[in-house]
Amino acid sequence: MKKLLLVISICLLTFMGGFIFIKRDTIFQEGNPTPYALAASKMMAHEKKVVKVKEDEGTVTYMVKQGKMDPYIKEMQKHGWTYTDRNIFSNRLEFKKGNKILSCGYKYYTRYYTLIYGEEM
Repeated sequence: MKKLLLVISICLLTFMGGFIFIKRDTIFQEGNPTPYALAASKMMAHEKKVVKVKEDEGTVTYMVKQGKMDPYIKEMQKHGWTYTDRNIFSNRLEFKKGNKILSCGYKYYTRYYTLIYGEEM
């Protein structure tokens, strides 16, 4: 029985190691995949529309469903920003608050999510 468990464990670890090796470019495309996996699980489990992934040197990364920018735009509007434009060619969302203009870049992360790079709301 112990040998069978050992064989199954070794096979499972070998399979997982091979999968990670083959998909390493996708898994590690943004560096450490842990914050992105946690954000995706928050979106699924808690049914959140916008999730803060991480903060890095003044830039905050948010995750939304693939192509669904409206929840992020509504969150920004709650914090006093006015949505002005979306440039599809340069993947940017533009907001205005008084004399300040904020341009948030975004890119698609896997086929299910979009990452938006902006400032703290």
